Amino acid sequence: MPAVDRTMRSISHLGFPAPLGAALVAAVVLVLSGCAGSPSAYDRDLPDWVLEPPRSDGEYEYFVAAGSSPTGDVAEAEDRASAAMIDEIVRYLGVRVTSETTATARASLEQFETDVEQQITQRADARLSGFRVTDRFRSERGEVVTVHLLGRYERAALSAERERLQALFQEREDAVAEPEQRGRRLEREGRYYEALGSYLEAARAAAGSDLENAEIRAERNLNEALRLLSTMRLEKHLDELETNVRTPFEKPFELGVIVDGDPVPDARVRISYQDARADGRPGMRSVVMSADNEGVVRFRHPTPQVVGSNSLTMTLDLEPLLGPLAELPDRYRAQLDAMRRTAVESQTVFRYQVVSRAHDVPTAVAFLDTDLVGNATGRGATRSGIVDALSRSEFQVQPIALEPSLLGEENHRELLSQLRDEHGEEFERLVVGRAGIDEVTEGNDGAIVRVSGSVTVLEIATGEVLYSTALSQRSRANSTEGAVTAAFRALGDRIGEQLAAVLP
Repeated sequence: MPAVDRTMRSISHLGFPAPLGAALVAAVVLVLSGCAGSPSAYDRDLPDWVLEPPRSDGEYEYFVAAGSSPTGDVAEAEDRASAAMIDEIVRYLGVRVTSETTATARASLEQFETDVEQQITQRADARLSGFRVTDRFRSERGEVVTVHLLGRYERAALSAERERLQALFQEREDAVAEPEQRGRRLEREGRYYEALGSYLEAARAAAGSDLENAEIRAERNLNEALRLLSTMRLEKHLDELETNVRTPFEKPFELGVIVDGDPVPDARVRISYQDARADGRPGMRSVVMSADNEGVVRFRHPTPQVVGSNSLTMTLDLEPLLGPLAELPDRYRAQLDAMRRTAVESQTVFRYQVVSRAHDVPTAVAFLDTDLVGNATGRGATRSGIVDALSRSEFQVQPIALEPSLLGEENHRELLSQLRDEHGEEFERLVVGRAGIDEVTEGNDGAIVRVSGSVTVLEIATGEVLYSTALSQRSRANSTEGAVTAAFRALGDRIGEQLAAVLP
């Protein structure tokens, strides 16, 4: 019975309470059945668009809705018809409010529904474009009054609104769900460091969103990141390397990043090591490297310039991942602090040795001390300081006297010639230089003297300059003579200690 079916569909949109609606449906079925297929008077009164809603065409999408009041209240019937029309349009749009829908998306949908309602009721402030109510019909049956509405929505405008709302509903959810799902996928694929970043990205998106369960989702992703991070291990492959000073290491320092025995490709590792500064003193440097596809970091240490035992450290570098989360609320501080502690605890120390053959090389020291006007002092305090310092480091060292005018000159040919003439092949290296008094300040409580000088270490056989530097020293004593001696002596001691550290 097509007429029964159409009437039942119409009644289902009338907005009656369920018992009353069911009773009306039953009554209609009985009436229509008694007519043996003949259309009822009520059906004949309804417009065609109520019984057979218009089909959509290339330009418009049509919506039919109805609302009734069992007490004959026309305003109530109008409101119910309007609500039914809005429901039909929203269902067509395909958006659905859930617990994960943001307040922004809800507000946008509510505004759209308000705009539709204003258009239906033809309020003065209606502002919805593309939608119009093209026909209305009111029917009465006993005390029941029913309002039927026919709406027409331009397909292009409706499609644009659907795309806008769907994108808005999905935008914030995707910002959390997509990186979270990506994190799980990357973890399954063994790309653990990337997975860690995705979990933290999801946590940040959730914490900064207005999702109803944002806090739960943020904490869940932070806990996933902490769990994964806690399984990462740093393992030394090559350790205890040794090289000569100013000679590159033969092999790189190697570190493996693993999770349960599996490599962690692309893991970022910060390497901190000691390197010589411009003034020759050791200073700390750091560099960040990424593990290769085998989860291995291979670090080639710069050629060491300082003799002695030393170490470098490798640590998981989480700053690019945790840095963007610094502004998260305090409720997440415990998880973030735990991740930073875990990264610090992952620190792995590599030890190495830098040695020098200089201890075994016979070395001569010739040095000239001069006064304020450039005359030789004849005391050799700086030379004594150099010899004592090198002797403490077990160098084979001996002071010698050479022509004073040749000391400190840039052209060493004549100096080396004299050395060979007087000492033959007794020495392989020569420490040579000169120092002078720059400043003397005398007072009632003694004197302060400042001296400065330069030193060069030569390979006697070839004339090669192995090392060269310039230093200054300030010393105080009860007398001017004592301050001068102390300053030259301290300068020599500093020069000797530096040579012991850097000579190859």
